[in-house]
Amino acid sequence: MAVTVALGGQAAAPRFLSRLEIALVPAHLPAQPYHAAAGLEPSAARTLVAQVELAAEDAAVAGLRAVAHGLPATVSAVAVVVRPVSLPSDLADITRSHTRMHAGEGILYREAMLAAARRCGWVAIAVDEESLPVASHALTVIGRDAGRPWRRIEKDAARAALTQLPEAG
Repeated sequence: MAVTVALGGQAAAPRFLSRLEIALVPAHLPAQPYHAAAGLEPSAARTLVAQVELAAEDAAVAGLRAVAHGLPATVSAVAVVVRPVSLPSDLADITRSHTRMHAGEGILYREAMLAAARRCGWVAIAVDEESLPVASHALTVIGRDAGRPWRRIEKDAARAALTQLPEAG
């Protein structure tokens, strides 16, 4: 699942436009593909992860287009919160570590969102979680307008969106 928060206006006075949760994995595929791949033969494991990657990207495209369709303005960019993570390139090395499996799944879904934004013709920006603006006042206002739920995931999505709003003037 990915959470989108669309904002308009300027960085100093953002306006909440929309929020949507996007289901990135269809019911017939595992939401944790690296976990599911851990017990498979190498070729089957690679095939499963590739299927989830493709399905997640396709679902992200559909979800982002649904968000854009309901907006009163044109989408200029999609900002995705990321954490710097280094993983081995070998799938077997990833599936040998529970921590690496979780990290791999996080990377898979964020990359699906970034690739989907590019497929939609928008600028795709990876925003390092550590560089997100604090923006306490803006988050309070946006959260009030967005309503519940207003969890950390929504706040981080809003903070990433804030980085793409123009400055005043």
